[in-house]
Amino acid sequence: MILLPSSAKPLPPLPPPSQSYPSAVYEEHAQLWSPPAARSSPMQNDVLPLPKGALSVPPPTPTFVDRLPYPAPDSPPSTSSQRLLDPDPSHVQFATYPDFTDKNPSAQVSPRVYGDKDPDWVPWPLRPYFWIPFVIILVVGAVGLEVALHFSNKNQGWPTKRDIGSETGVLHYVYTLPPVAVAAIVSALWTWTDFEIKKMQPYVDLVHGDSPPHRSLLLDYTRINNFIVWTKAAYNRHWLVVLASLMVLISLLFQPLSAALLSVKDTWLPLPDVTRENLGAIGLNQSAQFQDLTAFLTAAGFASASVLYSLPDPPFIHGQYTIAPFELPRDLASNGTVIANTTAVKSDSGCRPVQVSMIQSLDGSGSWHNSVNSNDCNISWVVEKTTENLFGVDLPQCNSGPISQFSPVIFWFFTYETTPPKASATFCFPTISLFDVNVSVELANGNLSQVTELRPFSSSSNFSSFSANVTGSPLFGRAYNGIQFNFTSSPDMFALERQNATRLQLPAAVFQAAVQSPQGLIGSFDAGKFVDLSAKVYTTYLTLIASSVYFLSDKEPLTMQLKTFQNRVWLSPIAVHILTADMLLLAICACLIHIYHRAERRRLRLRHEPGTIASAVSIGAQTSMGQLLAGRQGREEIREVLSNRKFRIDPRTMKIVMEGEEGYEFATSPMGRGRSVFAALQAQGARGRHFLASSSSRRPFVPNSPRSKDDV
Repeated sequence: MILLPSSAKPLPPLPPPSQSYPSAVYEEHAQLWSPPAARSSPMQNDVLPLPKGALSVPPPTPTFVDRLPYPAPDSPPSTSSQRLLDPDPSHVQFATYPDFTDKNPSAQVSPRVYGDKDPDWVPWPLRPYFWIPFVIILVVGAVGLEVALHFSNKNQGWPTKRDIGSETGVLHYVYTLPPVAVAAIVSALWTWTDFEIKKMQPYVDLVHGDSPPHRSLLLDYTRINNFIVWTKAAYNRHWLVVLASLMVLISLLFQPLSAALLSVKDTWLPLPDVTRENLGAIGLNQSAQFQDLTAFLTAAGFASASVLYSLPDPPFIHGQYTIAPFELPRDLASNGTVIANTTAVKSDSGCRPVQVSMIQSLDGSGSWHNSVNSNDCNISWVVEKTTENLFGVDLPQCNSGPISQFSPVIFWFFTYETTPPKASATFCFPTISLFDVNVSVELANGNLSQVTELRPFSSSSNFSSFSANVTGSPLFGRAYNGIQFNFTSSPDMFALERQNATRLQLPAAVFQAAVQSPQGLIGSFDAGKFVDLSAKVYTTYLTLIASSVYFLSDKEPLTMQLKTFQNRVWLSPIAVHILTADMLLLAICACLIHIYHRAERRRLRLRHEPGTIASAVSIGAQTSMGQLLAGRQGREEIREVLSNRKFRIDPRTMKIVMEGEEGYEFATSPMGRGRSVFAALQAQGARGRHFLASSSSRRPFVPNSPRSKDDV
């Protein structure tokens, strides 16, 4: 209610605050409501003039006028001590009236102008404390992979106690999944960064100014497949989006490459040294088998079979070398190679070809007299034409007069299949040598795979306690020829038969090998193959008899090394190199993208996260663009109504403005967008502060209470 003097005429009702009214009515109300004394002289009765908008208190006996068609708003007291409708004339009241200039209440709310102190919203992946550690992790990870590969090759992988190489085992996934999980996290982080860059690109284009709809209002890169989005970004010349999208495709390689990083291989590696017993030492062994020639006959049989059937060497024999047997550490592994230093006897057959002198008998029997002479040793023999092929092994007569069991031997062969007949003879001078050797023995079968001579055997060598009767009396380093034996007593008939069988079996093996050779029997005569075949059979025979004649049973400790296949985890060089290159490429491109994107969005001062309906309304409502799109929801309608228009973002209010709309001239001009990113970053702070200071000047102050003279 408004108080009026009792003598006052009834006044016409005031319009509601929300309605407009002619100015003449307001003037009439002002004249009627002003007291006469106040109108005649504002300084009368020494009453100070009232502030603008204040009403003097009317005389007593007020009259209440209820002719207003609406409830009048309450008027607050002017002081803390005054009550509502207080009759104290020294107190004044203020009335607040709405602005009747616009019928639209929403138009009364002016857009907020943002200043430098208002916080800017930046997506998490684009903040420095996010992307700088991300780039550092990529670089450190790439360098770490190459360093790990170096040590993987140097140490031949890393040991694993269990079989984790089986693809069906649980442990296989235990060592393969962690790298894949890390790669998935890295790829997901960059995908997040790429998503935020795509989501902000329309706003970045708007803040640059003069942006057409297809590059701003109608643009949404987040809904396009990553495999083709870069093509549309390239068409729109959004190069940072192009590069970020390509890096997403590169990051897709991280997971398969990480899955291929580690592999389990059977790696040939030595185990720690072990000690086992040596089972033999060099020494003359004239056991019962030596006396009855059983060992010699057995050796001749194996030598014959080896050349005919290509048998491998027996255990602890390799070529010309015979080593003392020793225990193999089969309790540590079932397959591998044992490396040890031991002693060996090297048997040399000393076989070489000699020219056969052939003279046919004149008695008409068809027999031939043959003779050879070499190194003061000679032999003659007659072959009767009782069979086509003849062969044998004999001892020659030498001027040095050696003992028969150490004497050279001769292998001879004769055939009547050709005219004239053909003959071949091979002189062999067997010897032995003693060496300290390094040997490699196959753990599975005991076969020697390698023998390396270290030094000649001596009395100071290992396992030399029984070697005196080989290096000294009675052998003096000489080798038994295995053909002729000096029996200390009258041998029994079986020993003599074994001797004859040995002398027959060796040349028979050579002859049979020549028959089975590619050249055949006659070709072997012509090519001189009997020398090689004789040397091979005789050498095998000598090495076999060496293991039973020149070694005595003995047990001494022997230190050896076992090499076997072990399961080791390796880094794949190809996967490491490709993954390292991809990580470094992503790190470099990510660094460039973030630096350039920061320069691109330097004028964009978002106050909230875009993408929601509320966000779209906050930057597009109460604008010409919003009125333009009102009532239009069809895709083609929206495109048609926005076509041939340009848009900007007003950096003062962060509102979208259309070309020709008020505030468009304050938005960023597209001039100077091609400048260096570093120059843009340096000028960003100075230009931004100056621009916002000029655009956020102080608005006129409208008081709600009396102002003092100091406020004027």
